[in-house]
Amino acid sequence: MQHAQSRARSRRWIGRGGLASLAVLIAFGVQPVVPALAGSWSSPVQLPGSCGSSVAVNRAGAMAAGGTFTAADGTTHVEVCTSPDGKTWQATDLGRGGDQPHGGPHPAVAVGPDGRVVAVWGSTVGCPAACGYIVQAAVQPAGGGWGAPVTLSTELNWGAGGLVLGMDGSGNAIAAWVGFYADASHYAVLPVAGSWGPAQTLSTYVQGRARNLSLAVSPDGSAIVAYATDHDAIWAVSGTVLGGFSAPVFVAAGDYAKNSAPKVALDDAGQASVVWSQSGRTQAATRSPGGTWSAPAVLASQSSSSVATAIDGAGNAIAVFGSSYSWHLAGGNWGAATPLPAGSSGGLVAADPAGTFVYADSGGNAFTFAAGATSFGTGSGSRGSLADLKIVPGLAAMLAAGAVSAEAVS
Repeated sequence: MQHAQSRARSRRWIGRGGLASLAVLIAFGVQPVVPALAGSWSSPVQLPGSCGSSVAVNRAGAMAAGGTFTAADGTTHVEVCTSPDGKTWQATDLGRGGDQPHGGPHPAVAVGPDGRVVAVWGSTVGCPAACGYIVQAAVQPAGGGWGAPVTLSTELNWGAGGLVLGMDGSGNAIAAWVGFYADASHYAVLPVAGSWGPAQTLSTYVQGRARNLSLAVSPDGSAIVAYATDHDAIWAVSGTVLGGFSAPVFVAAGDYAKNSAPKVALDDAGQASVVWSQSGRTQAATRSPGGTWSAPAVLASQSSSSVATAIDGAGNAIAVFGSSYSWHLAGGNWGAATPLPAGSSGGLVAADPAGTFVYADSGGNAFTFAAGATSFGTGSGSRGSLADLKIVPGLAAMLAAGAVSAEAVS
């Protein structure tokens, strides 16, 4: 009850009216103390298989987690663990694959509102005679068994990173990846009632060779893919899961160090945030509901080993970089870099439309707070090496050290 009351008080204070007042206070140099929310995470549930790479959850509490293992013959296999409630789990070996691309989840997973599970991964085939790199996917219908894997593309760039998967609030799924030919990026869509469509082009060599894709999908079906080029310039491609995408939009110049890996977040109003690190700075930009990207803001005058961002339904965004964080409250600008809780660095951050933010550091210590919070409060305690963090209205899920913890967030 104390947890619910604390959250309710924070929600009342930090509602749209409260946020407007907060913006006024900040404009006059006054920094109000915004309370953290009292978090209450479940005990970690150890997964029954090698599913420690990615996690997904729906509003009903159904979950999926994916990973890989080495089979007796020495090959890499994809394994997905599924659960109707986050407590009882079943592991399934989906067969050989999951060893590509370099970086990102192996495999990426998503859970639809009806419990359907989608998994996407990259695989090496044809070696040693003639190695090829492909994108594969499999689907488990709600209440059914896994279908046979299908090939979405025979042209995956194994070294560019960023095979990504997202799903909207209706259960339509989208996968995106970097191809091998001219390092263009591509995507394919799985409608909620249909089969995978053909691979389509997101970006081409005209913008520069794509690498390190990041995908954000909002509940209403809007989507953004942010990526870096081989010059470290940051680009964004916007559209909808079912309706396609517009031409890539230039967001920021690069420094030619080939070390940028942008992270993007999006809400239903069309507001977005993107954060990235380069060799001499960490930067961020925001997008208005009309689709215009702001000029880049420098959050730190040094690079960050990892970056993450999240945005809520009111347009409040947070950036987490290295051992610091910064707020961009609706109608304002990026604030000063502020230290994360003692002992925390790196990690992931997520937000739901109502304004609940969850940050989990690289050690699996998770904090729950409201937009604009100046204190993250007491964390969950370290749960081990963090792999993934997701949030949907009402529930957050964290995958750390091969175990899943959950938290009710409303």
